[in-house]
Amino acid sequence: MMLSEVFHQLLSTALPAKLFLEISLVILLRYIAHHDTDNIVNWAFWGTIFLIIRGSIGGLVGVHELFLATDIIIPAFIALVFLGNSHRKLVFVYGLITITVAITLGVLHFLAIIPSTVPVLSLAAIASAGAGLYLVNNKTEQNKKMQRFYQIRSVLISVLLILSPAVSLVGPFVYPILHIAVYPLQYLGFIWLLLQYSNQEVELLIQDRDGLSDNVDTLYNFVLNSSDALRSGGDLPKLMQYVAKTIAQGTESDGVLTLLVDDFEDQVTAYAIHGVFPPIMEIPESIPRNEDGFRNWLSHLKIPLGQGLIGEIAKTGKAQFITDPDKDSRIVIHPSFPIGSLIGVPFLIEERIIGVAILTRKKSSPVFTDKDFDKATLLAGFASVIINTIYSFQDVSERSDIDTAASIAEDIQKALRPKKLPKLPNLTFGTFSESAWGVYSDYYDVIPVSKERIYIVIGDVAGKGIQASLIMVMIRAILHLITNTNKNTATILSWINRGITGKIDIDHFATLQILCVNLLTGACEYANAGHRPLLIWRNNLGLVDAIDVESVPIGVEKNTEFKSTHFTIAPEDVLIFYTDGVIEAINGKGKQYGIKSLTALLHKFHDLSAVEIAQKIKADIKSFMGDTKQHDDQTVLVVKTK
Repeated sequence: MMLSEVFHQLLSTALPAKLFLEISLVILLRYIAHHDTDNIVNWAFWGTIFLIIRGSIGGLVGVHELFLATDIIIPAFIALVFLGNSHRKLVFVYGLITITVAITLGVLHFLAIIPSTVPVLSLAAIASAGAGLYLVNNKTEQNKKMQRFYQIRSVLISVLLILSPAVSLVGPFVYPILHIAVYPLQYLGFIWLLLQYSNQEVELLIQDRDGLSDNVDTLYNFVLNSSDALRSGGDLPKLMQYVAKTIAQGTESDGVLTLLVDDFEDQVTAYAIHGVFPPIMEIPESIPRNEDGFRNWLSHLKIPLGQGLIGEIAKTGKAQFITDPDKDSRIVIHPSFPIGSLIGVPFLIEERIIGVAILTRKKSSPVFTDKDFDKATLLAGFASVIINTIYSFQDVSERSDIDTAASIAEDIQKALRPKKLPKLPNLTFGTFSESAWGVYSDYYDVIPVSKERIYIVIGDVAGKGIQASLIMVMIRAILHLITNTNKNTATILSWINRGITGKIDIDHFATLQILCVNLLTGACEYANAGHRPLLIWRNNLGLVDAIDVESVPIGVEKNTEFKSTHFTIAPEDVLIFYTDGVIEAINGKGKQYGIKSLTALLHKFHDLSAVEIAQKIKADIKSFMGDTKQHDDQTVLVVKTK
């Protein structure tokens, strides 16, 4: 029997075996599809179909060049299997290049431009395999979870892809060997590769299940500790200590520092330290260079938002994973506490940054891994929910206290407001006062001191609640005391300022406007402490005059010297006293009511009585605002001369 006949018989025997392997491969792909998470099965399935079609057509046509041409394209399918999800565009470009090369070489051979394409095709297939392998290895190197599988895969794919074109370079007499041994070997290798992938996926699923179980336990413990904190009246420091401990244990950190953002101060404040946490920034010379000294200093740490690594995370909300702190300019390494690696994660509620956790490992400890970083991010997410729960509890508790305080403050303020305005022969009054939240911060008063002299006062205290009410009490008491003297309005303001400055917070300053009117002559003395200008409709001139004296509010600087000015009012003049909430009222388009609207209304309705003018202003503001919510108290006092 001739050698060719032997090869022919072997080939006829190999083809059914090859078909069996192809069917086995398709069945295997269906089997592992139920736990495929990386879309490998999808691309592997189409790659297998391509191999089956190639084998069928090649077996019928018997053209070996067809096999070599498709060997150029097969690496593209291998790349799709491993990079089809993460780098699809890159793989498609690579696939388009391989198809173009294969078709071009086929056309050149058909046109007899290249007499023998076997060496060219073989070299092109080897080059394509090398390029595909390079892409796969470089783009999937970072996936540590399947590192062992990738190592095995790299070796096997190299052999499988290069074997066929390499054997073809030997000569035509080895072609039957390709069909009898090499191609079935490729299928067997591919089957073994997929089985390894399947086993690896099962192991990962088990790990994910165990990790999920651990995460559920962690979340459950967080909830239990938040309940303890709630029972303790919202003990946030205690909860933050547990958060630091849990994050440290979950990531095997040597030290963890937890901080919370203070929105009012634009800074982040330390709340808890677990383990040995090294200072990662410059520290004052007065701090002892030992563990206790650092720990005590860190426990009182306050960092402005945006300053250093911690401030940056607190401002941007971007987590940081630093494997070489020595090369990071944001970190200061202290010789006695060298840092090997660091993770910084924000506490986030939706897009609001509420805090930061910093995790460190010593130089002698293993470097943090991607898994540690993922775990830290997850635990920070759990902690954020629990911290927000405590915040919500504190808000509810504070609001309950506020409701009580608001009720007290409202009672105080009702007692401060005039029960009724005095009836005078040559002056009439109209007023309205609308609260934004139920508790007023506006104050007005009319104080007759004699038959010929009267004081008209309007003010606005910054802040709300009992403290603001107490400031009003102080202002009113001093006013009613001093106005019975012969002191001018500037002196009255100075005395009030000295009386309350230093006894209140800077957040509770007050603006105040005082007008002393001589009821017989119409002569007026006016002083202002940071309040809006007084508006006067001059009936004889037919215009609105704005009277203002530049000054600062009371309660800011004890030694402030106030000034007064003098003018005269005539019959049918109209004076408008008002607070910020009137002219700063906003409509749905974001436009303010403004002084112009007030003066325009005075031009239009100055002939009406003081009460009617006040009601017209009230109605006009409501019409202007529409459905827009009132954001500040609105008070208007109208005085009209007869």
